[in-house]
Amino acid sequence: MDIHVAISKNDDGSVELYFVRIGQWDDFSLILSLLEQENGCKIISNEEIIYFREAKLVRNNCNFSLRHDDMLGNYLYTDSPGDAPELERLANNIVNSIRHQLDR
Repeated sequence: MDIHVAISKNDDGSVELYFVRIGQWDDFSLILSLLEQENGCKIISNEEIIYFREAKLVRNNCNFSLRHDDMLGNYLYTDSPGDAPELERLANNIVNSIRHQLDR
C-alpha cells in the first residue's frame, strides 16, 4: 500500500496535508490517536457531523485541525503557513507509524 502525504497550499495562505490511502471515516480515529499518543498533540475539541469530522489540536504553540470530509478524506489543516513544516513532520510521523504497523 503506497500511503503518503500530499500537500496543498491554498491562495488564502492555508495549508492542507492529505493522508493518501488513509482517507476513510474510520481512519480518522486512528490518526487522531497517533497524533495524541505518539506525537504529543493535545486535543482541544473533537466534533462529528454528517459527512464531516474535525478535531482541533495544539502542539508546541502550533494550532491546527485534523479533518475528515467524505469527498476529500483525512487531512491536517492550518491557516498559518508558518506552521506547515511542523504539520508536515507530524503527517510524516503518522504515515511512518501506520506503515510500521502494516509491516508487522
